[in-house]
Amino acid sequence: MGLYSSFYASLSGLSTNASALSVIGNNLANLNTAGFKGSSSQFQDLFNAAIANQGTQGNGNPMQVGLGASLGSVAQDFAQGSFQQTGSVTDMAMQGNGFFTLQNKTGSQVFTRNGNFTIDKTGYLVDSQGDKVMGWNANGGVVNPGGLPAPILLNMAGTSGGVPTANLEIIANLDSTTAVGATPFTSTVQVYDSLGATHSVTFSFSPTATTGQWNVSATATDGGTVAGMPTSVQFNSSGVLTSYTLGGVTVTPTAAAPANPVLTISGWTNGAAANTTNWLLSTPTSSGGLTKFLTSYAAASTTSGSSQDGFGAGTVASLTVDQDGMIIGNYTNGQTITMAQVAISTFLNENGLSKQGGNNYIATVASGSAAVGAANQGGRGGVLGSNLELSNVDVATELTRMIINQNGYQANSRVVTTANNLLQEVLNLVR
Repeated sequence: MGLYSSFYASLSGLSTNASALSVIGNNLANLNTAGFKGSSSQFQDLFNAAIANQGTQGNGNPMQVGLGASLGSVAQDFAQGSFQQTGSVTDMAMQGNGFFTLQNKTGSQVFTRNGNFTIDKTGYLVDSQGDKVMGWNANGGVVNPGGLPAPILLNMAGTSGGVPTANLEIIANLDSTTAVGATPFTSTVQVYDSLGATHSVTFSFSPTATTGQWNVSATATDGGTVAGMPTSVQFNSSGVLTSYTLGGVTVTPTAAAPANPVLTISGWTNGAAANTTNWLLSTPTSSGGLTKFLTSYAAASTTSGSSQDGFGAGTVASLTVDQDGMIIGNYTNGQTITMAQVAISTFLNENGLSKQGGNNYIATVASGSAAVGAANQGGRGGVLGSNLELSNVDVATELTRMIINQNGYQANSRVVTTANNLLQEVLNLVR
């Protein structure tokens, strides 16, 4: 071994420690990069040169001198980062294993932990570089995560169609002391037609000469006519509804057969289909009785409540993302409809992924192919909406590593200085 070998061994030490400092610098530079995963350097020695033959002759231990160090690996730390709530409905954070799956501008798949997404002008969910977020678009509010993922397209200008009213009820008391011939008591209920438009149906109640009996009629706005209405309702001496008359037939509701009247409301001027609507005079209870919505006590006639099902047309008011990565549209008509689900990719060897910049990775032979599926399935983590995963770089750890590598760099430079001094002494021997 010559003196010059110490120069090259120290030079490799300088180079390796400089590379490690570069890794630390990159980690600290991305301290505030959402979804960034820090890396750490691992050194390895270079092969050794034998300076004697003892080791190969079986009469002693090998005598070898190493030739320096090199960078053995730069391992990525995929530990979970903490979360930052952003308030942006399209921001997402991965909680657990997995990566968001993106399609870049060349059509290739890339993967990221940075869920800083927005909706572009064409409705696609994209990251800050315009790469499209992959997933499954809903069809009629239903997502099929078993199919091939496609770019998520969110129709924020979409309209949710209405559902016509199928059931309505009026909770009211008809004053038992009302005189025959008095002004009828009325109660109005809003109903939805098949086009999602709202109309008013007014029910009118007038007492008859028969004790406890009230005549009933109904009219609708917007050209609607009401058929199937009972002609009268009957209350007993306790003010409890006992029966109604329809087509000359007295119908007595029971728990087994509530037999509520079925109204047909037709003729809407907007062209909507006729409503077939149950007027719920009573409903069965869990204890086998009946809850009746009309009473006739000696108290003022009043409507204490009314309700109906169905809903009108609505537009998207906001979005939410649940833990399964479902993107749900909240409509102005109160409906919530699933619009899409993001695709999550996992790998057998995450450290085999190759960084591409822009917080993106691509799969390599070392990482294996992506296993794409829904969040919270197959070992994949969950999705946290309106949050971003912060960088997992720890400042204290990086500064400690920086001091260690700085000392390593300084030590190797001392060896170079010492070797140079010794070489000068050798050269001075010939003067």
